[in-house]
Amino acid sequence: MSFKTALFEMKEVITNQTLGQSEEGFIRDLEAKNNLSSGTLVFYFNFFMMLKLQHNQSNDPSKKTNRKWSKSEIEFLYQYIKERQQEGALNITEILEECAQLLDRGYQSVNYKYYSLLKQGEKKENTEQKNSLLITSIEEKEVPVIATSVIHDPLQVPKVPQVTQEKATQDGDLLDILSGLISNVQQLQGLNVTDLFRNLYQLTSLAVQNQAALQQMESKKSEINLEKEALREKLMNKEQQLMTERKRNDELQVEVAKLAKEINAFNQLGDAAKIQHLKAYNQRLNYIIDRSGIVLQVGS
Repeated sequence: MSFKTALFEMKEVITNQTLGQSEEGFIRDLEAKNNLSSGTLVFYFNFFMMLKLQHNQSNDPSKKTNRKWSKSEIEFLYQYIKERQQEGALNITEILEECAQLLDRGYQSVNYKYYSLLKQGEKKENTEQKNSLLITSIEEKEVPVIATSVIHDPLQVPKVPQVTQEKATQDGDLLDILSGLISNVQQLQGLNVTDLFRNLYQLTSLAVQNQAALQQMESKKSEINLEKEALREKLMNKEQQLMTERKRNDELQVEVAKLAKEINAFNQLGDAAKIQHLKAYNQRLNYIIDRSGIVLQVGS
Protein backbone atom coordinates (compact mmCIF):
# COMPACT_ATOMS: atom_id res chain seq x y z
CA MET A 1 0.00 0.00 0.00
CA SER A 2 1.17 3.55 -0.66
CA PHE A 3 0.34 7.23 -0.68
CA LYS A 4 -0.75 6.99 -4.33
CA THR A 5 -3.11 4.09 -3.60
CA ALA A 6 -4.63 5.96 -0.66
CA LEU A 7 -5.40 9.09 -2.73
CA PHE A 8 -6.98 7.21 -5.61
CA GLU A 9 -9.13 5.23 -3.17
CA MET A 10 -10.12 8.45 -1.35
CA LYS A 11 -11.08 10.17 -4.62
CA GLU A 12 -13.17 7.18 -5.70
CA VAL A 13 -15.05 7.07 -2.38
CA ILE A 14 -15.77 10.81 -2.42
CA THR A 15 -16.77 10.82 -6.09
CA ASN A 16 -19.13 7.87 -5.66
CA GLN A 17 -20.38 9.19 -2.29
CA THR A 18 -19.77 5.84 -0.57
CA LEU A 19 -18.11 7.16 2.59
CA GLY A 20 -20.23 5.08 4.99
CA GLN A 21 -18.63 6.50 8.17
CA SER A 22 -17.41 9.73 9.77
CA GLU A 23 -14.84 11.78 7.89
CA GLU A 24 -12.30 11.51 10.71
CA GLY A 25 -12.77 7.74 10.93
CA PHE A 26 -12.42 7.32 7.17
CA ILE A 27 -9.20 9.36 7.04
CA ARG A 28 -7.74 7.59 10.06
CA ASP A 29 -8.54 4.11 8.69
CA LEU A 30 -7.16 4.96 5.25
CA GLU A 31 -3.91 6.29 6.75
CA ALA A 32 -3.51 3.17 8.89
CA LYS A 33 -4.29 0.91 5.93
CA ASN A 34 -1.54 2.52 3.82
CA ASN A 35 1.02 2.99 6.63
CA LEU A 36 0.84 6.81 6.45
CA SER A 37 1.48 9.28 9.25
CA SER A 38 -1.53 10.69 11.08
CA GLY A 39 -2.85 13.82 9.39
CA THR A 40 -1.21 13.13 6.01
CA LEU A 41 -4.51 12.84 4.12
CA VAL A 42 -6.49 15.67 5.76
CA PHE A 43 -5.51 18.27 3.15
CA TYR A 44 -6.31 15.93 0.26
CA PHE A 45 -9.68 14.95 1.75
CA ASN A 46 -10.72 18.60 2.03
CA PHE A 47 -9.46 19.26 -1.48
CA PHE A 48 -11.42 16.40 -3.03
CA MET A 49 -14.56 17.49 -1.18
CA MET A 50 -14.18 21.02 -2.61
CA LEU A 51 -13.47 19.59 -6.07
CA LYS A 52 -16.60 17.45 -5.83
CA LEU A 53 -18.63 20.51 -4.81
CA GLN A 54 -17.28 22.53 -7.75
CA HIS A 55 -18.14 19.71 -10.16
CA ASN A 56 -21.68 19.53 -8.80
CA GLN A 57 -22.09 23.27 -9.38
CA SER A 58 -20.61 23.07 -12.89
CA ASN A 59 -22.80 22.57 -15.94
CA ASP A 60 -20.43 19.94 -17.27
CA PRO A 61 -18.67 18.14 -14.36
CA SER A 62 -16.78 15.73 -16.64
CA LYS A 63 -15.11 18.51 -18.64
CA LYS A 64 -11.33 18.45 -18.18
CA THR A 65 -10.14 21.28 -20.42
CA ASN A 66 -10.47 25.08 -20.53
CA ARG A 67 -10.82 25.29 -16.75
CA LYS A 68 -8.93 28.00 -14.92
CA TRP A 69 -6.38 26.76 -12.44
CA SER A 70 -7.19 27.60 -8.83
CA LYS A 71 -4.69 28.19 -6.03
CA SER A 72 -5.83 25.00 -4.30
CA GLU A 73 -5.15 22.96 -7.45
CA ILE A 74 -1.65 24.43 -7.77
CA GLU A 75 -1.00 23.68 -4.09
CA PHE A 76 -2.30 20.14 -4.62
CA LEU A 77 0.01 19.72 -7.63
CA TYR A 78 3.13 20.75 -5.73
CA GLN A 79 2.18 18.84 -2.57
CA TYR A 80 1.37 15.61 -4.42
CA ILE A 81 4.60 15.70 -6.44
CA LYS A 82 6.58 16.29 -3.23
CA GLU A 83 4.87 13.40 -1.40
CA ARG A 84 5.32 10.98 -4.33
CA GLN A 85 9.00 11.84 -4.70
CA GLN A 86 9.52 11.34 -0.96
CA GLU A 87 7.79 7.98 -1.37
CA GLY A 88 10.41 7.02 -3.99
CA ALA A 89 8.73 7.84 -7.32
CA LEU A 90 11.28 9.30 -9.77
CA ASN A 91 9.43 9.41 -13.11
CA ILE A 92 7.91 12.90 -13.29
CA THR A 93 5.86 11.93 -16.35
CA GLU A 94 4.05 9.21 -14.40
CA ILE A 95 3.50 11.54 -11.44
CA LEU A 96 1.99 14.24 -13.68
CA GLU A 97 -0.27 11.63 -15.28
CA GLU A 98 -1.49 10.66 -11.80
CA CYS A 99 -2.12 14.34 -11.01
CA ALA A 100 -4.15 14.67 -14.18
CA GLN A 101 -6.37 11.76 -13.15
CA LEU A 102 -6.81 13.06 -9.61
CA LEU A 103 -7.57 16.62 -10.77
CA ASP A 104 -9.88 15.52 -13.61
CA ARG A 105 -7.68 17.38 -16.08
CA GLY A 106 -5.90 16.46 -19.27
CA TYR A 107 -2.27 15.42 -19.07
CA GLN A 108 -1.14 18.21 -21.41
CA SER A 109 -2.80 20.81 -19.19
CA VAL A 110 -1.09 19.50 -16.04
CA ASN A 111 2.28 19.14 -17.81
CA TYR A 112 2.13 22.69 -19.23
CA LYS A 113 1.11 24.18 -15.89
CA TYR A 114 3.86 22.39 -13.97
CA TYR A 115 6.70 23.45 -16.26
CA SER A 116 5.30 26.99 -16.58
CA LEU A 117 5.40 27.34 -12.79
CA LEU A 118 8.96 26.00 -12.75
CA LYS A 119 10.06 28.59 -15.32
CA GLN A 120 8.34 31.38 -13.39
CA GLY A 121 10.11 30.32 -10.20
CA GLU A 122 13.51 30.22 -11.91
CA LYS A 123 12.93 33.65 -13.52
CA LYS A 124 11.89 35.15 -10.18
CA GLU A 125 14.92 33.67 -8.43
CA ASN A 126 17.30 35.05 -11.08
CA THR A 127 15.70 38.50 -10.81
CA GLU A 128 16.05 38.53 -7.02
CA GLN A 129 19.71 37.53 -7.29
CA LYS A 130 20.40 40.34 -9.75
CA ASN A 131 18.65 42.91 -7.56
CA SER A 132 20.64 41.83 -4.52
CA LEU A 133 23.99 42.47 -6.23
CA LEU A 134 24.68 46.19 -5.67
CA ILE A 135 28.06 47.44 -6.92
CA THR A 136 29.89 49.94 -4.68
CA SER A 137 32.10 52.28 -6.72
CA ILE A 138 34.64 54.90 -5.64
CA GLU A 139 33.76 58.48 -6.48
CA GLU A 140 36.18 60.41 -8.66
CA LYS A 141 37.11 62.86 -5.91
CA GLU A 142 37.99 59.95 -3.59
CA VAL A 143 40.52 58.36 -5.98
CA PRO A 144 44.00 58.75 -4.41
CA VAL A 145 46.57 60.82 -6.36
CA ILE A 146 50.21 59.74 -6.31
CA ALA A 147 52.85 62.05 -4.80
CA THR A 148 50.45 64.52 -3.28
CA SER A 149 49.69 65.23 0.34
CA VAL A 150 46.18 64.93 1.59
CA ILE A 151 44.67 67.86 3.47
CA HIS A 152 42.08 66.67 5.95
CA ASP A 153 39.07 68.83 6.53
CA PRO A 154 38.33 68.72 10.26
CA LEU A 155 34.70 69.56 9.62
CA GLN A 156 34.25 66.84 7.02
CA VAL A 157 32.32 63.82 8.27
CA PRO A 158 34.06 60.56 7.36
CA LYS A 159 32.10 58.50 4.90
CA VAL A 160 30.79 55.12 5.92
CA PRO A 161 31.46 52.26 3.46
CA GLN A 162 28.34 51.31 1.51
CA VAL A 163 26.69 47.94 2.07
CA THR A 164 24.04 46.17 0.08
CA GLN A 165 20.55 47.39 0.79
CA GLU A 166 19.20 43.89 1.13
CA LYS A 167 21.69 42.89 3.85
CA ALA A 168 21.05 46.08 5.81
CA THR A 169 17.31 45.53 5.60
CA GLN A 170 17.60 41.93 6.72
CA ASP A 171 19.86 42.82 9.66
CA GLY A 172 17.52 45.63 10.65
CA ASP A 173 14.48 43.37 10.49
CA LEU A 174 16.20 40.74 12.61
CA LEU A 175 17.22 43.27 15.25
CA ASP A 176 13.71 44.73 15.33
CA ILE A 177 12.21 41.27 15.74
CA LEU A 178 14.59 40.32 18.56
CA SER A 179 14.13 43.67 20.30
CA GLY A 180 10.34 43.40 20.06
CA LEU A 181 10.41 39.81 21.29
CA ILE A 182 12.52 40.66 24.32
CA SER A 183 10.33 43.68 25.12
CA ASN A 184 7.13 41.61 24.92
CA VAL A 185 8.53 38.81 27.06
CA GLN A 186 9.64 41.27 29.74
CA GLN A 187 6.10 42.66 29.92
CA LEU A 188 4.56 39.21 30.43
CA GLN A 189 4.43 37.87 33.96
CA GLY A 190 5.98 34.48 34.61
CA LEU A 191 8.26 34.53 31.57
CA ASN A 192 12.01 35.00 31.62
CA VAL A 193 13.98 36.07 28.53
CA THR A 194 16.98 33.91 29.41
CA ASP A 195 14.82 30.84 29.99
CA LEU A 196 12.96 31.46 26.74
CA PHE A 197 16.10 31.64 24.63
CA ARG A 198 17.61 28.68 26.50
CA ASN A 199 14.54 26.62 25.64
CA LEU A 200 14.68 27.77 22.02
CA TYR A 201 18.33 26.77 21.90
CA GLN A 202 17.54 23.33 23.32
CA LEU A 203 14.71 22.85 20.83
CA THR A 204 16.92 23.75 17.87
CA SER A 205 19.65 21.45 19.21
CA LEU A 206 17.15 18.60 19.38
CA ALA A 207 16.03 19.42 15.84
CA VAL A 208 19.63 19.21 14.62
CA GLN A 209 20.10 15.88 16.43
CA ASN A 210 16.87 14.55 14.95
CA GLN A 211 17.99 15.59 11.49
CA ALA A 212 21.32 13.82 11.96
CA ALA A 213 19.52 10.72 13.26
CA LEU A 214 17.18 10.81 10.27
CA GLN A 215 20.13 10.97 7.90
CA GLN A 216 21.70 7.99 9.66
CA MET A 217 18.45 6.08 9.39
CA GLU A 218 18.26 6.85 5.67
CA SER A 219 21.85 5.69 5.28
CA LYS A 220 21.10 2.46 7.16
CA LYS A 221 17.97 1.95 5.10
CA SER A 222 20.02 2.32 1.93
CA GLU A 223 22.58 -0.21 3.19
CA ILE A 224 19.81 -2.66 4.13
CA ASN A 225 18.24 -2.28 0.69
CA LEU A 226 21.58 -3.01 -0.94
CA GLU A 227 22.01 -6.11 1.22
CA LYS A 228 18.48 -7.25 0.39
CA GLU A 229 19.19 -6.79 -3.31
CA ALA A 230 22.41 -8.83 -3.02
CA LEU A 231 20.59 -11.62 -1.14
CA ARG A 232 17.77 -11.55 -3.68
CA GLU A 233 20.24 -11.92 -6.54
CA LYS A 234 22.03 -14.73 -4.72
CA LEU A 235 18.72 -16.50 -4.12
CA MET A 236 17.81 -16.19 -7.78
CA ASN A 237 21.15 -17.74 -8.75
CA LYS A 238 20.57 -20.60 -6.32
CA GLU A 239 17.08 -21.19 -7.70
CA GLN A 240 18.46 -21.23 -11.25
CA GLN A 241 21.14 -23.70 -10.19
CA LEU A 242 18.51 -25.90 -8.51
CA MET A 243 16.36 -25.91 -11.64
CA THR A 244 19.40 -26.92 -13.70
CA GLU A 245 20.20 -29.75 -11.28
CA ARG A 246 16.60 -30.97 -11.36
CA LYS A 247 16.62 -31.02 -15.14
CA ARG A 248 19.91 -32.90 -15.14
CA ASN A 249 18.54 -35.39 -12.60
CA ASP A 250 15.48 -36.04 -14.78
CA GLU A 251 17.70 -36.69 -17.79
CA LEU A 252 19.87 -39.10 -15.77
CA GLN A 253 16.80 -41.02 -14.62
CA VAL A 254 15.72 -41.48 -18.22
CA GLU A 255 19.19 -42.74 -19.20
CA VAL A 256 19.30 -45.10 -16.19
CA ALA A 257 15.92 -46.49 -17.22
CA LYS A 258 17.31 -47.17 -20.70
CA LEU A 259 20.33 -48.96 -19.18
CA ALA A 260 18.10 -51.11 -17.02
CA LYS A 261 15.97 -52.01 -20.03
CA GLU A 262 19.01 -53.03 -22.09
CA ILE A 263 20.48 -55.11 -19.23
CA ASN A 264 17.15 -56.85 -18.58
CA ALA A 265 16.71 -57.66 -22.27
CA PHE A 266 20.26 -59.08 -22.47
CA ASN A 267 19.79 -61.24 -19.36
CA GLN A 268 16.70 -62.86 -20.87
CA LEU A 269 18.74 -64.19 -23.84
CA GLY A 270 20.19 -67.67 -23.89
CA ASP A 271 23.90 -68.33 -23.60
CA ALA A 272 24.42 -68.69 -27.34
CA ALA A 273 22.44 -65.54 -28.06
CA LYS A 274 24.35 -63.64 -25.40
CA ILE A 275 27.65 -64.56 -27.03
CA GLN A 276 26.30 -63.62 -30.44
CA HIS A 277 24.92 -60.22 -29.32
CA LEU A 278 27.62 -59.37 -26.74
CA LYS A 279 29.47 -56.89 -28.95
CA ALA A 280 26.32 -55.04 -29.97
CA TYR A 281 25.16 -55.08 -26.33
CA ASN A 282 28.42 -53.46 -25.14
CA GLN A 283 28.22 -50.82 -27.88
CA ARG A 284 24.68 -49.85 -26.85
CA LEU A 285 25.71 -49.64 -23.22
CA ASN A 286 28.72 -47.45 -24.07
CA TYR A 287 26.53 -45.18 -26.17
CA ILE A 288 23.94 -44.70 -23.41
CA ILE A 289 26.54 -44.20 -20.67
CA ASP A 290 28.70 -41.76 -22.67
CA ARG A 291 25.68 -39.67 -23.67
CA SER A 292 24.40 -39.45 -20.10
CA GLY A 293 27.82 -38.48 -18.76
CA ILE A 294 27.69 -41.05 -15.96
CA VAL A 295 31.15 -42.33 -16.83
CA LEU A 296 33.71 -41.32 -19.42
CA GLN A 297 34.47 -44.80 -20.83
CA VAL A 298 33.21 -48.34 -20.50
CA GLY A 299 35.34 -51.23 -21.67
CA SER A 300 33.92 -53.38 -24.44
